[in-house]
This record gives sequence, C-alpha cells and structure tokens, in this order.
Amino acid sequence: MRRFLLCLSASLLALSLVGAQAAPRYVKGEGRAPIRGKDMEAARKAALANALYDAAGQLETKVRGVNIVDKGVVVRDESIAVVSGTFQAHRVLFEGPEGGNYVVHIEAIGRDEGDSCDGKRVDLDMRAVTYKVAPAIQGHVQRDVANGVTRGIALLNDSPHFRVSDQRHLRPISGGERNNRSQYDYMAQITDSRPAPAGYSLSGEIIVERARRDYVVAEFTDITVTLTLKLKDNFTGAQIGLIRKSSKEADSRAPFGFTQSFRSQPHFDMTPIFEGVRAELEETLACRPLRALVQDSSEGRVLLSVGLEHGINEGDYFLVSLSNSRNDWQVLRIEDASPNQSVARPMKASPTIPVNTIAKLMR
Repeated sequence: MRRFLLCLSASLLALSLVGAQAAPRYVKGEGRAPIRGKDMEAARKAALANALYDAAGQLETKVRGVNIVDKGVVVRDESIAVVSGTFQAHRVLFEGPEGGNYVVHIEAIGRDEGDSCDGKRVDLDMRAVTYKVAPAIQGHVQRDVANGVTRGIALLNDSPHFRVSDQRHLRPISGGERNNRSQYDYMAQITDSRPAPAGYSLSGEIIVERARRDYVVAEFTDITVTLTLKLKDNFTGAQIGLIRKSSKEADSRAPFGFTQSFRSQPHFDMTPIFEGVRAELEETLACRPLRALVQDSSEGRVLLSVGLEHGINEGDYFLVSLSNSRNDWQVLRIEDASPNQSVARPMKASPTIPVNTIAKLMR
C-alpha cells in the first residue's frame, strides 16, 4: 500500500509540474532491511539501497499501463510503475537497527535541467559517412569537405558531454551492439575497434553540389554542402534523432549569357556545420542519464562499461531495473574505476545482475 501511494503521489506531482520550469527538488527516502544473523553490514547496504530507490521514485516515476480487451470489454487492466529519478546530491540522515531490521533515512536533491546535464560524458561513435559529389565540383573542394569532417569530429569531442570515437570505417548501427555484433565485422577486427554498446552513434551522408540562380542580368552559382546524420541508440538500434545542416559558399557571379573561362571554386569550411551538429547533439543527449552495460557479473562483482573518462567516481550509484516488476531491481555502488571501466558491488543480496544489462547513473 505504501509503495502504491508513493507511485500515486509522484504521478500527481509530475502532473502539477507540467509546463513549469524545472527546479531542484528536495525529497526524503526511507529503507528497511532484515538483519540476518550477525551480518549488520549486509542489512545496512540493503536498507540504503531501498532508501535510494524510495527517493528516486519520488523524483520521477513513470506509470506504464495496458488494457486487455475481449469483445469490447476490458477484462484486465494492468499498470506498472518504473522508477527513473536521478540525484544531484544525497546524504544519510539516520541509520541504525530497529528491532530485527536495519533502517536508513536519507535526503536528496532531485535533478535540475541546468545542473544535472554536467559531470558526465556519453559515448558517441561516428560511423560510416557517404559522399555524393556533383560532377562540376573541383577536387580541392572535395578535399576541403573530407578534411572538414575529420576536424568536425574533433570539434564534437571538445564538448564536455561526449566521448567521440571515429569509427567511419564501420557500417551504420543495425542494433544488437549489446551483443558485440560488430566484433565479427571484418573492419572491426582489422582495426580492433568496437562501438560503445550503451552509447549512441551517428551515420549519414554528405551532398556537395552547385546551386544556380538566374536573374535578369546575371547568373549566380553557389557551392552547397548538406550534411544529414541519423542519431541511433546502440543498445536498441532505434533511431532517436535526425540532424540536417547545410552551408554554402559563393561560387561565381557573371552577366547573364556570358560563358566563363575556367576559374577556381572557393574553399569550403565545414566548421559552422559541425558547430550546429554539436549544439543539436548537446540538446538531445546531454541531459539523458548516463548508461553503462554490465560486461561481467560474478561473485558479487559487476564490471560496467563506463569509467573515469565518463565522469564516474568511486561512491557513485547505478540503478538496474531487470524487468517491468517494481521489486526486480538492484542498486550498484562503484568501488573502483579505470579510464573506461568500473567495478561495482550490488547493495542487496538479490537479485543477481545478468550480463548485457543496462545500468543508469543515479545522479
């Protein structure tokens, strides 16, 4: 009953905030766990995990429902609450044994759109980019565009929100990267590169062409470059965005009807295009929770696919939702981190965490 009321209050609060500007939220969480034998530490960790989950549920709980209809009559109405709240900060107010249970009370500050976007970097893979070039485009313009893409990837990597990997030798994401499908690709084997299974990817095409505009006394031509990129979720393969940016440089200006002798076309700068791409990517990805793939899980040790370069630190917490059941979840605490991986320990005795599961950072 208490959890039902928690879900209901969170949903009502979310409705009351629709259209309002996001602001920091203060919540309190309570967790209890039975003390088995003399293992006080295990009970404390489990109670803290329950308190974290309780507070996260107050910050954001999504209710998913389905109606099962038979001959126009609803025969079963099912709804499931999925916790997805994140913290900026939290601290323990009280902890200690009460009877046969260990109790933990915490307070937490909820996410704010201006602040919760900072302090973490998601993986972003630049996959295959094809070129379509009009016959009239001179060689130096084509080289400008190709070199501009390489410089543009470096510009994206300057963002505090992405870790960009140049994987243009690999084909676009087709889904199933959580199963390391790309490790069987020939080019992935040759270059020893793999897409980030819990990250995102970009792939698309560049069109380079001349655009002509005729006027009464003159004709104008411009060099136009259009970059179209699909943003995909590596874990599911789903497309979550489409970015299209275009730029042009003045080519020729001549009296109408005059045949021009050969002239060199202008050099092209791709920087404005990629600055626009970076701004749109930051708007789409920067405030999403940082995800990690469980790469190994054994003997109470969980290996995650994110580390120091992603902004992860010792003591961070990750939430793993194993199914649509509210009780089938686990909280992981980071104990050690390398540049690209981290080791965590489950805070509850059960459930166990299977490999290739997604964990989300709780801040």
